[in-house]
Amino acid sequence: MILCQQCTHENPYNRETCVVCDARLLIITNTPTAAAYGGVDSLLRPTLEEHLLERISSLESQLERAQDRLELVLDLVHRQATSGLYDHAMLDALVEHLSERGAVEGGKLETLWRDRIAEHYEEASEQEEFDKRIERMLGGFGGENFDLFARLLDTGADLVIEGNAKRGIRYFEKALVLDPANVAVALFVGEHFFRFNKPVLARAYLEQAIQKEVDNYPAQLMLGVICGDDGDLDSAKRHLGRALKIRRNSFAANYGLGRILVSEGRVREALTHLKRALSLKPTPEMHYLVGRAYLEEGRSEVAVRHFRRCVEMDPKCDAALYHLGLIYLRQENLLLAQEHFRAAYEINPRESRYRTALRARNAGQLAPLPVFGRAAVSKRKMVSSGDVRLAELLRSDLLELQNPAAEVRKGQKRG
Repeated sequence: MILCQQCTHENPYNRETCVVCDARLLIITNTPTAAAYGGVDSLLRPTLEEHLLERISSLESQLERAQDRLELVLDLVHRQATSGLYDHAMLDALVEHLSERGAVEGGKLETLWRDRIAEHYEEASEQEEFDKRIERMLGGFGGENFDLFARLLDTGADLVIEGNAKRGIRYFEKALVLDPANVAVALFVGEHFFRFNKPVLARAYLEQAIQKEVDNYPAQLMLGVICGDDGDLDSAKRHLGRALKIRRNSFAANYGLGRILVSEGRVREALTHLKRALSLKPTPEMHYLVGRAYLEEGRSEVAVRHFRRCVEMDPKCDAALYHLGLIYLRQENLLLAQEHFRAAYEINPRESRYRTALRARNAGQLAPLPVFGRAAVSKRKMVSSGDVRLAELLRSDLLELQNPAAEVRKGQKRG
């Protein structure tokens, strides 16, 4: 016989469901082995065979239920895909009809549609990253009043999402007071002030972060840039060097350290870092910067190759054209020099040095553009100063350190 696992009623051996409650019968109790021990009483003396049979029967039932659920999910996915296909076909027909009547531009509309979808996915990804950062803050709590800490983070996060980042960050600062050793909160607050160009506050919070986690790459990198621009070159080199030990292929760390070394006259050592930064981001701006470093070292022939490559990639790079003209003038090739000076002036007529260059007849009358600072003259803005496009290239790389939520980005724009 088979005992029902729900109502314990005895059922004939050939039944699959209980005659009383209609439940599926899983446990067979009247096996040959059990009969040798007295039939139903063998339940008091279970054997290995019965135990395995019970587990196998239960597993079969669970697999059947899982299969049923999967079939339902597959059916739902199929319906959604079919519905999406019909919607897309309808939209294609609508756009085609409107395009024929000249009401819309089909290509432009499709481009806008794809951009909107890409923006949606980007915002969803950034929101997910923001939520993960909040979870890391909560997971790293080591203080005493967790409930108050969590409420402060929730309030601050809501304000950031609403676009009020300035007010929201104050709640994160209050939360950090409750847990000064929370690296995730200190890094978030420090990064916020770094983005809003408040280096003094950013440095304080970032230093608080690396006190507990010295190998925190974003904190070390941002501290290197802040110290370099503040004139504390020894600290800047220490932080940037530490960042490179953590992440050797860091564009911003190689870029910043290379610029500081050039300012100290250590051009050959700087070129190692600048060329590595160029390999990481082979942009026209980096070809221009490496060319300027070679020009600083007196290797004009190598500098010319990088300046030419820069102009090939971006014909509107007036600074590279100017330095090519300067090198040709030093080589006493006046015609070629004037050609490049004129091209630079036509691109940027507001630059007074280009007008001066057009009248120059010898290289002694001209000087290279001030891309690199001089540590002996001024130690301020040693990393981010100089060419505007170089500064923007560095900033874009730094802002990629932590992918902020879309709401944080909106908060910055409103703030």
